Amino acid sequence: MKRNMQIEYKKCTKLFSGCGVASLLGVLSYEAYRTYAALSSLVDTRVLDIDRKRPDYIYIKHHIYRQSLRERALDAENQHRLLNIVVQPFEKWWKALKHSVAWRLLRIAQQGDQAERLKAIHQLAQIDHLKDWDFRHLAQLCDYQTAISLARSNCDTRWFLPPRHYGVERQMREVLVDMKSLLELLSPHKCAAYALEQTFGSSGHIREPDGDEVTYQMSPSRFEYDQLKQALSALVHLTGLVGAEGTQHCRRIVDAGGLLMLLEAEKLFRGDIDMKLLISRLVANLSACEGLGYEFYASGWIGILARWKRDVDMRMQVTADLTLENLDQDDPNGFRYAPKVYPLHPRGRQQAKPALDVVFVHGLLGGVFVTWRQKDLKPQAASLLGKKHKDVHLVSTSSSSLSSSTADHATMEQTDETHSTTSPRHRWYQGWSAKKSSFEEHPVDRAEEGIAPYKDELLTFQEQTTAVPRDPSISDTETKELIEALQQEEPLGSDWTVVYPDVPLAADEDARSGKRSATADGAACSVQGDQWLQEPLDAGQRSFCWPMEWLPKDFPRIRVLGLDYESSLSQWSATGCPCEKYDGKLRKRAAEFLEKLATSDVGQDRPVIWVGHSMGGLLIKSIMVQALESPNPRVRRIAENSRVVMFLGTPHRGSGVAKLKQHTSALVWPSVEVQELEENSTQLLHLNKTFLRSIEGIGPRKPEIITLCEGRATVLTSFKLAIHVVPESSARIDAGDFYLTSEDHLNLSKPMCRQSFLYQRLVGAIQDAMRQTGAEAAKLAASTPTQQHQQQQQHIFHGTKKSTTTSALSGLYTQLKQFEQLMNVFL
Repeated sequence: MKRNMQIEYKKCTKLFSGCGVASLLGVLSYEAYRTYAALSSLVDTRVLDIDRKRPDYIYIKHHIYRQSLRERALDAENQHRLLNIVVQPFEKWWKALKHSVAWRLLRIAQQGDQAERLKAIHQLAQIDHLKDWDFRHLAQLCDYQTAISLARSNCDTRWFLPPRHYGVERQMREVLVDMKSLLELLSPHKCAAYALEQTFGSSGHIREPDGDEVTYQMSPSRFEYDQLKQALSALVHLTGLVGAEGTQHCRRIVDAGGLLMLLEAEKLFRGDIDMKLLISRLVANLSACEGLGYEFYASGWIGILARWKRDVDMRMQVTADLTLENLDQDDPNGFRYAPKVYPLHPRGRQQAKPALDVVFVHGLLGGVFVTWRQKDLKPQAASLLGKKHKDVHLVSTSSSSLSSSTADHATMEQTDETHSTTSPRHRWYQGWSAKKSSFEEHPVDRAEEGIAPYKDELLTFQEQTTAVPRDPSISDTETKELIEALQQEEPLGSDWTVVYPDVPLAADEDARSGKRSATADGAACSVQGDQWLQEPLDAGQRSFCWPMEWLPKDFPRIRVLGLDYESSLSQWSATGCPCEKYDGKLRKRAAEFLEKLATSDVGQDRPVIWVGHSMGGLLIKSIMVQALESPNPRVRRIAENSRVVMFLGTPHRGSGVAKLKQHTSALVWPSVEVQELEENSTQLLHLNKTFLRSIEGIGPRKPEIITLCEGRATVLTSFKLAIHVVPESSARIDAGDFYLTSEDHLNLSKPMCRQSFLYQRLVGAIQDAMRQTGAEAAKLAASTPTQQHQQQQQHIFHGTKKSTTTSALSGLYTQLKQFEQLMNVFL
């Protein structure tokens, strides 16, 4: 016990000793700091800066030098007085003129006649030198028709006032409540009732996520996002119905303030391409209803549509152009487009009506921007369930870089001009030319879209000296020299002949047509070497919609339309309303498109060319048959003015893929479209027979039939199952020209470049149709030479015959009026 007490005593002694030492050190440190501070305050450290240079100031009395400063300023003013006398008034007048011209042109655009308004809008669209406040003032003076015209003319976006409270975003749940109210407004319709039940449940209230979905702390909520997407899809379907039913739905939505509700959704999803496409399609459907221009302008949608015209996604651009053209009531050469009819060209106001209509119709699982794209260098297998493409940006880019690699599709022939023509020396090479993608997707979405990324320019040659194919090799010296020359971008000369990469394996052309054969002499299947390099190598772009980008380059005065519709291979993957799942009959769908095409003035006073891939060809046949059976002459002219029908892998007698055994059919549950394509179907055989009999009834102006068939099996699903979707026996229609190609079913509608057989065959058909139309017009004019002579002696002005003197006076009056308007602008 005593020993423990001693130990405790020693511990306490050590503890108190340590505390005392620490306290002593602290006191000493504090006193040292106080001593240093006291000494520092006694010594002035600024004496160390005695040698530093300081600024010196001289203070003068200003009144002494005031007079001299005035004299100097007066001398400078006298030196520039002469220049100011000339420049300053002109500068003030020029600034006033620049500001006044815009206001005067705006007044002409609002109050002039139609010709004056069109010219004023064209001039206003080119103004970009004004300040922001000037554009804001002009935007406040614009009426709705002038704003729509400016938006179609690609003007400065500062011409449009932003929507009210555009910087304030509402919550997603509030936007979802608005969409739900619009569906309830249309709920008497069975499709609206079905959408409400599927989206919000039988209770009709906005549901909360069930189960594990509650654990997702996402902003915005993924569950609300899916509900909103379903609601927008239902509204797109309801507003796209054909006839008075769809128009009534559009009116109800607009009257209920639906445009402002959609504006809130647009603000919320400005960076979501999937939702933007849904909203743009819904807005485009609403624009098909006549007389809604002011509602779109008052809600602020015109400025948004003008911005969408400059969007990086080409689908947004086309939809915005469609919407603005439907709203434009002042364009004498404009048209009105129903839902699912997309004008690919022209986009914007034109000076004249188109000379010809080209209509493209895709097949199963296709689309306007899926089926008609340039050939994919790395094609992926197609899914049997038809997985939809989602959240993919088609971004326009360009590249001028060129490189070389291996390939396998074109044939080049170099002839030795030094030898005689009777025994020329030939050397054959196989290769192909591919261009870099002009539309590049996001990396995470490439697999979903089924569009592989494109690399730089690829150009390689595989030597072939015999008919037996050889493995690619560049061992010989001549081939190496050729590749090196092409890598250095040296253009091929005219002594090269390049055969189109998709030249047919076999051709069966109609000799009774009296037209030049496309494959007999080989000239229509090849091009000179110097011409070949102009497009494939120098353009440096790959298209996701070649009808929209290529045809306007060759035929700027034509109109290109694309018909779009939803389809699926299986009912398991089908989405949307039940009426789309079970009522997707071929004849019904063709009747709907026929009514929409008549609304867009297709085939009125101009020829029509049809291009259909797979089931799209069947739709074209049904459209033409129903058009010829219609009592309406406006509808009949759609078929009577048809000049060419091009079928690309169309199953005229059905497809063996659609014929499934009973137990397999129960498992796969094929869609209505697939069931209609069953091999040797009675409906398809009757349609084919009726179509051939109907076009024969047109007489000598019957359309030319061009058929391209797949010559290679198509790889379906990830199991690499290769099958012929449409065999040759079904693709033959027993009329017109038939070509057996080396492509599979999916790539049959995808040319590799502009100088491919598919595209050049279509170009030749368009040229023949336009030439035939011109010959008919010339023949009609020459049939009455007496009337033609009278027309040469007299001038026709707005349908009324005028004498030469009256015509001259009218021209003089027009010039004086234009001069007067010009003087008014400058004054």
